[in-house]
Amino acid sequence: MTTKTSTNSDLRSGAAKAGPGFDGRALRDAFGSFATGVTIVTTSGPAGADIGFTANSFSSVSLDPPMVLWSLARTSLSIDAFRNCAHFAVHILSADQEALSARFASKSIDRFGGLALDRGPDGIPMLQDCMARFACKLAYQYEGGDHVIFVGEILDFSHSARKPLVFHGGRYGMLLPKQTAAAEPADALSNLSSDDLLYQVSNAYFRTRHAVIDKLEHHGWSAEEYAALSIIGREDGLRIPEIVARSEKLRGQAISAAIVQKLIAHRLLREVDSTDGHARVRLTPEGRLSVLELIAIRKSSEADVQGSLDPSEVQLLKHLLSRLGNSADAVTSA
Repeated sequence: MTTKTSTNSDLRSGAAKAGPGFDGRALRDAFGSFATGVTIVTTSGPAGADIGFTANSFSSVSLDPPMVLWSLARTSLSIDAFRNCAHFAVHILSADQEALSARFASKSIDRFGGLALDRGPDGIPMLQDCMARFACKLAYQYEGGDHVIFVGEILDFSHSARKPLVFHGGRYGMLLPKQTAAAEPADALSNLSSDDLLYQVSNAYFRTRHAVIDKLEHHGWSAEEYAALSIIGREDGLRIPEIVARSEKLRGQAISAAIVQKLIAHRLLREVDSTDGHARVRLTPEGRLSVLELIAIRKSSEADVQGSLDPSEVQLLKHLLSRLGNSADAVTSA
């Protein structure tokens, strides 16, 4: 199949026709209301140089023959390389590859530096660990206003079951499968179900916390000692009443001042005088080592709990829990 160029003389000459008084920013925002995936398109340029950039202008075209298309601004520094290439590759990014997308959208770094690559036809660079990738032969190219549209015939492809990186409204996002609507409750008591939001949050909290506490106890730590050292680890130099108050806010139940005194007696904490006349509590070197041990225990427990989730789901869960917490704070302060 040979590469063909559109015969529209106005478009081929680059004469972009002005719209009917459209505001450019508003039109861009309107285009951005369409959610897309995110891709990186690569090829080999002059002297075999690796060339690639981030694009969301990708679409499937045909199954028979298998074809895809994407577009590139005519002002792009890579336009000549893609106009003259014989092959290119399209990589659909997964939800945990936002940093890779940002890297290939940047003009100030070596986009391929340090990356492990496979090689496709003509030695084109092929990125690894993407949600899907397509090695293509350039079949057609068309002038499309201020962009050039490239159509490729797929020579080879691969894909995985990862979740995609999504772009919408100028921001990255993740795909969340829509849940089926819950049936209407038959009576008031049916609202007390496992589908209740507060039930789900509480159940998840107690189950994950229980996993942490089990490991703490196995290593000889109590939940109260863990709470006290965690607070001091984040805010070294608090007074004992401040430690107690923060523990109540974080745990819903205050630790006792006796726990702090116990840690002082074990030389994990020490009291120091301050300029305001109030004794403050700081970690000792032994205490810092204990905090590191507790962090390792917590991270190990988190890894066990997150075992059935992929990284994008963990990121989404943290985001939603943060929003939920902020909403609760707003209601409380209202």
